Amino acid sequence: LNHPEVNVTWHSATTYCDWLNQNFGKSVPGGLVFRLPTEAEWEKAARGTDGREYPWGGEFSPANCNSEEGGPGGTTPVGAYSPQGDSPYGVCDLSGNVWEWTASLWGKDISNPEFKYPYNSRDGRENLKAGDDVRRVLRGGSFGDVSGCVRAACRDGLYPDGRLDYSGFRVVLAPRLS
Repeated sequence: LNHPEVNVTWHSATTYCDWLNQNFGKSVPGGLVFRLPTEAEWEKAARGTDGREYPWGGEFSPANCNSEEGGPGGTTPVGAYSPQGDSPYGVCDLSGNVWEWTASLWGKDISNPEFKYPYNSRDGRENLKAGDDVRRVLRGGSFGDVSGCVRAACRDGLYPDGRLDYSGFRVVLAPRLS
């Protein structure tokens, strides 16, 4: 109970956000919607303003996240590594547990991302209507990944209809993406 949902496609995650908006959107402050975070929003939540390597600081600790080094080999309840693994903003589970879908595009080629850093919000990477042949960004690493893949800067790309037993999503309440 309280484990992250896994085996979810990007399309299913965005459909869930649409459902939240239809059923609960009238109860949130004006101008805000339920949606997936952009890659930049996700990274800021994980790294803070000081560019941390991991949400809790600069050194890896298996006691702070569900990764291959210290986890049980599957998902754990949300917040199981809180507060020691939380980000500077108090966000839990940004490292390990499950890879998380973002709203952002990766590009078509897994080995050569079209959308790189430095981040530019006007380069088309937040195109919610991109085709299914364009990969979307996942962040955070999973229970099956080693310390290097649960770093706050680590990213991966998957087609939006892809589903994995170690990928899920988180929902943010933020302004609508244009």
